[in-house]
Amino acid sequence: MDDIKQQWMPVGLERFNHLEEKISQAVEGIKTARHEADALRGENSRLNEQLTAKTRENEAIRDEIGKLITQAAEEREKLRNENNTLQQQLAIMRQTETETLDMLAQFEREREELRDRVEKTLALLASLG
Repeated sequence: MDDIKQQWMPVGLERFNHLEEKISQAVEGIKTARHEADALRGENSRLNEQLTAKTRENEAIRDEIGKLITQAAEEREKLRNENNTLQQQLAIMRQTETETLDMLAQFEREREELRDRVEKTLALLASLG
């Protein structure tokens, strides 16, 4: 029976060493996986912080764009009102110009009539004298 024990002993010892080696490898694999998981958690945390910062930055940019759009709309409305005012003033000036030209034409006609009357009067006085 001692012979059988001695025959099986190296086989059992080999199996135990083999299992011990597999357990050791498994423990090392778990340690490596934990280390990698910790590294990934750290990177995930860093990326989440970057995402939060970029999200805030995007919100600030959107707010700024909103303000700029509002300002542009206000400026466009202001320019539209100024344009309307200038067009109205231009229309008034054109109407005034037309009226002035009409009055000038009337004065020219009256002046010509007056000149004709003065010339006739002078001719009449010359014939009398």
